[in-house]
Amino acid sequence: MSDTKTARSTTFSRRALLSACGAAPALLAIGAFAAPPKVSQASVAFLDGPRGDKTCGNCRLFQAPSSCLDVQGPISEHCSCRIWLPPLA
Repeated sequence: MSDTKTARSTTFSRRALLSACGAAPALLAIGAFAAPPKVSQASVAFLDGPRGDKTCGNCRLFQAPSSCLDVQGPISEHCSCRIWLPPLA
C-alpha cells in the first residue's frame, strides 16, 4: 500500500512540475515584449539637421513617419542624433 502512495505523490509532483513549466514560457514572453523606456532628445544630442550622411531617415531605429524606437517625441527623418545606427543589410 505504501507503493501506491509513493506512485501517486510522484505522479502529482510530475504534474505540478509540468504545469509550472508550461506557464514559464508565457510569463517570459510577457517580459520579452515590454518596451524599454525612451530617452529624451537632449540626452542623445538631437539635432534639427543631418550629421553628414547620418539622418534619422536612414537609421535603423527610425519608425516612419515620425518616431524613433529609443527617443521620445516626434522625429523628422531629416534630423540626427548621436545614437544613429546603420540600417541592417
